Amino acid sequence: MTEQQLTKGERIVLKELVAISDQVSASILSQKVQEKEERVISILNALAERGLVELTVSELINLRLTEEGKDYAISWLPEVRLFGAVQELGGKASMEDAISKSGLTQKEKGIAMNWAQKNGWLGIIRDQGRAVLEAKVGEADSPIMRVLQKLNEGEENLPEHLASSAQVAIQRGLVTEYVTKVFQTNLIPAKLGSISSLLSETQDGIVDLTPEMLSSGSWRDTSFRPYNVSADPPYVNYGRKHPYAEFNDWLKEILVGLGFSEWFGPYVETELWNNDALFVPQDHVAREVQDQFGVTKPFDHGDISNVRYFKQVKAVHENGGNTGSIGWEAPFSKEVSSRLVLRSHTTPVSMRYLAEHKESPQKMFIVDRNFRAESLSARHAQEFNQCEGIIMDKGLTLKDLMGYLSEIVRRVGIKKMKFKPGQFPFTEPSVECFAKHDVLGWIEVAPGGIFRPEVTYPLGLKDPVLAWGIGSGRLYMASMGINDIRELYSRDLAWIRRKYFVR
Repeated sequence: MTEQQLTKGERIVLKELVAISDQVSASILSQKVQEKEERVISILNALAERGLVELTVSELINLRLTEEGKDYAISWLPEVRLFGAVQELGGKASMEDAISKSGLTQKEKGIAMNWAQKNGWLGIIRDQGRAVLEAKVGEADSPIMRVLQKLNEGEENLPEHLASSAQVAIQRGLVTEYVTKVFQTNLIPAKLGSISSLLSETQDGIVDLTPEMLSSGSWRDTSFRPYNVSADPPYVNYGRKHPYAEFNDWLKEILVGLGFSEWFGPYVETELWNNDALFVPQDHVAREVQDQFGVTKPFDHGDISNVRYFKQVKAVHENGGNTGSIGWEAPFSKEVSSRLVLRSHTTPVSMRYLAEHKESPQKMFIVDRNFRAESLSARHAQEFNQCEGIIMDKGLTLKDLMGYLSEIVRRVGIKKMKFKPGQFPFTEPSVECFAKHDVLGWIEVAPGGIFRPEVTYPLGLKDPVLAWGIGSGRLYMASMGINDIRELYSRDLAWIRRKYFVR
């Protein structure tokens, strides 16, 4: 097979690379050929696919000031200004005098005191019965201030001794990181002969017919360049659905095929539906700000419209109500129950569904987003999709639940799974289904159980209710061999075009 001929752009770039005869960045190459860098990168990608050049991509992490950081780079950090004010007032000053002298705002006052004390610059002493700020050092040495000033002056590479201070500035929201991709290219030595041959070919003739040529008839007097009809055409990046979204659609089809009806619910919930209805105690650690996101604007509390249901849930928490349980034996707060949060799971949707569909049998599912204040890792994300499902009917057992979970997990292509006993506030008995991941090992994908009487009795339900919350992201990872859950939400077009879900 003969080599495919060069386009005009490829010819220009290859000639320049031959003249340079060394590795060069795409940005420098674009200046030499007087083309936009994006155009040159596109040409280099085409040449790399043909094996004529080597193209490497590296990522540089750069720093830049936020708007707040820009202000402080000019007007100085609040703690520096506060310390300077105390020094100007003789080394000792009341809080009011120091704040007035430094010109700090009410918001900056707390920031200044916190960092001035943390840095050991200022202390608080009692002087004649009142609190007084006292300078503990002769000079305020602030490496963070130097970081802000250097970045404000346009320096991109900070000295190594300021690296830790730059991280503190990032944590304070004064500096942000951004990634710059650097493209480097060079000719492949083994292909120099082919490149020379391609460059020596004549350029006579036209390649593309234009509307103007057709309308004027000028093409009749022009020869056409020969085409290599055996050459592979360039890959076309056609429009397609995100592979993870495609997986979730398939998960829905599986459940519809098993006789389930799809349901939906709100992202913002009261704690009554998100936690209380599920018999989660009001002092449970899962309700803390470290675990769930609270809502503050425009409202921080919601209405409890079903007063009767609220009273039944309250009774169950305080003394067990009519369930035979003793509850949590703790006071139940309406103020806590009415707080608004981003739902941390889709089980509130199941509860809302059961409140409207109390007659057996019922089979419902939802595949939708949830939100938790997690630390980002390979297995945890702050936003995740969950496949929630419930089955209500007479005589259901844990064996039925395990059968449904096994069927769903098997249908998405996972070959190895196992169950072990679980423990959750709102189900008893409970199980955890684990799937085998080639790299991460056994990962939990489908916890579930039978709703406790404390959950179902306030709704007036007597038949058993099977419930589960499948982590569809983890299920996708296990079925497709993805190692990091953060890749599911990647906006990297190369990854999206490369990954797919095969049913």
